[in-house]
Amino acid sequence: MTTLRLSSYILAIFLMATTQLKAQVPDGFFDYMDLFDLQMVGNPEISPDGETIIYERHQFDVMTDSRLVNLWHTSFDGETHYPITSGTKYHGNVNWSPQGDKFAFTSNQDGSNQLYVYWVESKTTAALTNFTESPSNISWSPDGTQLLFSKFVPESSKAIQPKIPTPPNGAEWEKGADVIDKAVYRRDGGGYVQEGYSHIFVISAEGGTARQLTSGSHQFGSSSWTPDGKHILYTVNKSEDAEVDPNNEQIFEQHIETGVSKQLTSTRGPFYSPKVSPDGEHIAYTGFDDKFVGYQLTKLYLMSRDGAELEILSKGFAQDISSITWAKDGKSIYFRYDEEGNSKVGQINLKGEVSTVAENLGSPSIGRPYGGGTYSVSDKGKLAFSYVTTSTPAELAVVSQKSTRETKRLTNLNANLLKSKKTGKVEEFWVESSVDDFKVQGWILTPPNFDPSKTYPMILEIHGGPYTNYGSRFSPELQFMASRGYVVVYTNPRGSTSYGEDFAAYINHNYPSEDYNDLMDATDYVVDQGYINTDQLYITGGSGGGVLTAWSIGKTDRFKASVVAKPVINWYSFVLTADGSPFFAKYWFKNKPWENPEEYLKFSPISLVGNVKTPTMLLTGQQDYRTPMSETEQYYAALKLQGIEAVMVRIAGSGHGIAGKPSNLFRKVGYITSWFDKHKE
Repeated sequence: MTTLRLSSYILAIFLMATTQLKAQVPDGFFDYMDLFDLQMVGNPEISPDGETIIYERHQFDVMTDSRLVNLWHTSFDGETHYPITSGTKYHGNVNWSPQGDKFAFTSNQDGSNQLYVYWVESKTTAALTNFTESPSNISWSPDGTQLLFSKFVPESSKAIQPKIPTPPNGAEWEKGADVIDKAVYRRDGGGYVQEGYSHIFVISAEGGTARQLTSGSHQFGSSSWTPDGKHILYTVNKSEDAEVDPNNEQIFEQHIETGVSKQLTSTRGPFYSPKVSPDGEHIAYTGFDDKFVGYQLTKLYLMSRDGAELEILSKGFAQDISSITWAKDGKSIYFRYDEEGNSKVGQINLKGEVSTVAENLGSPSIGRPYGGGTYSVSDKGKLAFSYVTTSTPAELAVVSQKSTRETKRLTNLNANLLKSKKTGKVEEFWVESSVDDFKVQGWILTPPNFDPSKTYPMILEIHGGPYTNYGSRFSPELQFMASRGYVVVYTNPRGSTSYGEDFAAYINHNYPSEDYNDLMDATDYVVDQGYINTDQLYITGGSGGGVLTAWSIGKTDRFKASVVAKPVINWYSFVLTADGSPFFAKYWFKNKPWENPEEYLKFSPISLVGNVKTPTMLLTGQQDYRTPMSETEQYYAALKLQGIEAVMVRIAGSGHGIAGKPSNLFRKVGYITSWFDKHKE
């Protein structure tokens, strides 16, 4: 047995011992340890001439329980294919120079994350930076001589610091206090907020000292060059107190040499991703005119360079627009959007006419089937993107604009793995709403070797957000559940994106509500197919899905058991403890908690806890600052006081994104299915 296989075996035994999971997966079914053999494509970047693609290849390291990413080179026709980096580090964020002779990327190969340049002809790499903070948002100047990037700049704390005696030599006093004076003082995944702000820098492509272009106590966002290379555009919220007034990013133009800047947008944002047209005459950007509600359709704007003339280019388009890129001829703009649970690349001309260029974009995710994926377009309109289906993880695909826009897949990284492992099949369905004229889309994932003449236990799995969507995308997390003999049902109830503004906005200031009915309509549809054991219905979901799970078991006792993962239970306490309290209080509710506590209680699952009869597991990350552990603890205590069978699982080393580490994903699935197994009797 090789060292790697021995380590895999030891880790498997360890996980089973620590979580007390039952061995329930038949030989040959897709299971936990197969995750370490999975390889996925992310963030492909095509060269300006369209002949070369650099893409990220994502894997997971069994020894470190972490993601590793290497860069691979392929020709557009797929004939030439080889690695540029190797090993167990993280290399990514590739950005080609306009001339196509080199590309920039970030890597932690020497310890901390730094900015590197790779020269194509010589196949040599050099580090440009040696920062203590990671660079991001990389873009090349038009002449290829400079790089723009963002970086966090620490500042000294301005919080009060009293003068107290210092300890005598050799004395052991308690460490100093942490003094907090910010409204947003911690971020999920990042911990307690360090004093400082994100600023924009420029550095020579040959290295040297980086020069800071922005200043002030503001968080500077996305940035880009103007075609003449003399100015940059960026976004920033300069509200008097931006901390408690989020969602108001404006677009500015700044001269590179003089530092003189001017604001180009005037109405309340937020506005994102400004990009100047190739002729330098217009600026395209995304955003919306803020109406202070949870969901607002993200639109594509076009304005003259001085900001005087403005139009909504996408006014006839029903979906959210993101990731915009000008076509080289300046006659159209590429963008990313989701439609009916499918992530796509669109192209819109300056008359507002939209066509679809590519479908089935996907990300290198091991969690649930959320939207995602990236694309890259060459000067001549060739397209590279990460491609996913319900049966294939993210692969590399291309589209040639000279053809009929047919998609050609260049990689098949998991062919051998998926030939040797049986996975569940996915079937799409639609169900009429029992409430109104909406139709609800869903998917049924059946276990490997599924036999429709038999009956199976069913898990209703609910997505978070709530303003996001599930779709026809490969999901290791849900496949693990199916391998354990469960039919897994997942849907996009109202509030989900990709079905137009009315569908998503229905739950603005109205969540949860009839989204519960949508979930029950989907459950009824699947039960009516005849292969579900109606005595073994189970329900789970995370984040927004945890909200809806707790809400559902307060409305019905049809489910034999539930797992409420990383939930909001009490909106009053959530708004005052979550990492985005200024946003949630302002956009998800009409009033502050103490101004209208009845409104907060009305939509809180804690208000229905007296109805709950369902055995319930609570499952949350120990370092979750988005839906803090205190929410889980409240519901657990309430269930215990009600005499309901309940258990609380606290995942170590995890924030809101439990699937960030493979072992924690295994624990999540293991605890959920073990709880449901326990309640089959």
